[in-house]
Amino acid sequence: MPAAVLADSAGVEAWLQKMHRSAHMSNYSGKFIYQQDSQLSLMKIVHAATKDGEHERLISLDDVGREVIRTKGSVTCILPDSKSVVVEKGRPEQQFPPAFPMKIKNLQSHYTFLLKKQEMVAGRVAQKIVISPKDQYRYGHSLWVDRETGLLLKTHLLDENGNLLEQFMFTEIEFMDVIPEKMLEPRITGDAYTWHEAKKPDTDINIEKDGGNWMVRMLPAGFRSDMKRHHKMPNQKVVQHLVFTDGLASVSIFIEKHQASMPNLVGASSMGAVNAFGMLVDTHHITAVGEVPRATVQMISESVSYQPK
Repeated sequence: MPAAVLADSAGVEAWLQKMHRSAHMSNYSGKFIYQQDSQLSLMKIVHAATKDGEHERLISLDDVGREVIRTKGSVTCILPDSKSVVVEKGRPEQQFPPAFPMKIKNLQSHYTFLLKKQEMVAGRVAQKIVISPKDQYRYGHSLWVDRETGLLLKTHLLDENGNLLEQFMFTEIEFMDVIPEKMLEPRITGDAYTWHEAKKPDTDINIEKDGGNWMVRMLPAGFRSDMKRHHKMPNQKVVQHLVFTDGLASVSIFIEKHQASMPNLVGASSMGAVNAFGMLVDTHHITAVGEVPRATVQMISESVSYQPK
């Protein structure tokens, strides 16, 4: 590996580690845009790191003004359009700022990591990092990391041809010693809202009985199994969920008994950076979905087969 690339890799890893610490330990309030294809959202975020953990409030500044409040492992979603509040355990599916791995040694066979010149983002000096895939099975990333604090200020997600798929960018940000509690409180009292507590998926299922012997025969280089789980849906249907990742990109595979009365994806579908590919395999329906190119989900979906014992 060229000396320049090695030097860049060491520098990138230091920046990623600084970025990770800042994401969890900084007190800040800011506005950012999130763009997916032609859809543009304007959001406000307030993040506090305290002795009892992280507290975060995410507010939509357009549409109907939805809010997501995360504190002590609980996530509260406030939905003004339906006058409802949903409380569940865990993190929001979409994390802002987006998260990236801190170690890149195992990723260097499949991505190139380069430090670029510093640029201005939201009035602050930011270090640009470029992560380029070495094949057509994963996306590329450009990151802009605040030089002073290490907070991720801007990202570009690029397809296999280098076209912009998604971007996240702070337009203004303020770092604070202490976040006032008032800034973390929702705008509504909840008195006129209906409250719901989301139930956890039922994972206590007999894998042998429900067909757990599904195999994935082809994966892009570097992808490995990350999770295997069964869910029982509200209609009592069992869905097997497999996750494969290369440490940066990931693909979920959903396997369920085919029901003619249920609409299932057959072929390819996409929404922004997310691609999906569905097909029938004997009596089951297979869907592979992930923030990866179409070629990746199609390869994986078409390689799924059942292996009887």
